[in-house]
Amino acid sequence: MKTQNSDFTLVHQIFVLDAHLEKPLECAAQDTITRKFIDDFLTVLGLEELGPLGIYPAVDDRAPGWSFIQPITTSHISAHYFEKPGKFPHIRIDAYSCDQVDWQELVRVCHRHFNLADWRGTFINREIDANTGRSVCDLGGVGDVVTLNSELKFVCLNQTPAGPSGSSVTNTLRPPLTA
Repeated sequence: MKTQNSDFTLVHQIFVLDAHLEKPLECAAQDTITRKFIDDFLTVLGLEELGPLGIYPAVDDRAPGWSFIQPITTSHISAHYFEKPGKFPHIRIDAYSCDQVDWQELVRVCHRHFNLADWRGTFINREIDANTGRSVCDLGGVGDVVTLNSELKFVCLNQTPAGPSGSSVTNTLRPPLTA
């Protein structure tokens, strides 16, 4: 649990992960798999549950799996796991937090629980303050190794009493990261 202090700054960050998995998850163990993942994810974020974890089994036998949503103290975590017969199983995870997010650590948590194969991700710094700017990172990798990290930064050029009146876009390509 994060302790409250006077230095708290509200931020808006979103982490999205779309991944193939090395092997299917056991649908009969969906409650245990999901609970362990959420507990680990919240520990890394340093946040707490705001409400009960909701787990919803798939209703279409052509794509077995489940979905879940966990309200957290600063927003939510949701995911959808599905298997398509003859294809890689896959998971789609969305995490929205009003506190700082270390997306690289979240990738490691996802790999630890789901055994990621190839994946793509997006990290959005969704600030409203014109002096802070916004950014979007296009991410990719295999397992817990990041092989793509391309960032677009949006910076306000002019600030008026009515709000920002222009913007600039910077594309920063970074070399592949190693674990």
